[in-house]
Amino acid sequence: MHGFGAIPIETDEPLFHEPWQGRVWAMQRAVAPTTDRFRSTIEQMPPAEYLSSGYYERWLWALERLAAEQGLLDSDERPRRGSRPSPSAPVWSGRFRPGQRVRVVNATTAAHTRVPRYLRLHEGVVERVAFAWPNPGESAATGRYGDLELVYTVAFTAADLFGADADHILTADLGEGDLEAA
Repeated sequence: MHGFGAIPIETDEPLFHEPWQGRVWAMQRAVAPTTDRFRSTIEQMPPAEYLSSGYYERWLWALERLAAEQGLLDSDERPRRGSRPSPSAPVWSGRFRPGQRVRVVNATTAAHTRVPRYLRLHEGVVERVAFAWPNPGESAATGRYGDLELVYTVAFTAADLFGADADHILTADLGEGDLEAA
């Protein structure tokens, strides 16, 4: 986002700056029912708290809420793990073909979306069917991975997104439900 200054780059940065961060990282796999549910929970953090918290502080905030939501703080029971999707799931013929122009929908009613704000309502060209993966909005809402949907690699002219000085092509992997024919 604009206005937050340069991103500091640390030479030889350690994997974790503090031991507690590694423990939070390990808890994520055990507590978060799906990656999308975890991300959606982080997005519910109050804005001022979000902006004043570090990366793993946000993770811990979300994990505390997910643990409470699942009753893990009141019981000795371990969380039940559902099956996780495989990136090697077979793909099929979908609504869009390579070379076809598509528009990214503006998911204003969705509680959770993985579509970057800067791509919404912009047009691009389908490069390929990338893979099949559960819809992130459904996964965030239910805490379970649902039916697979096709994910397409879509190419955008950066000048259309960021202004005339941008002279490159940007690609993004977007779910079929996030696209419409242009």
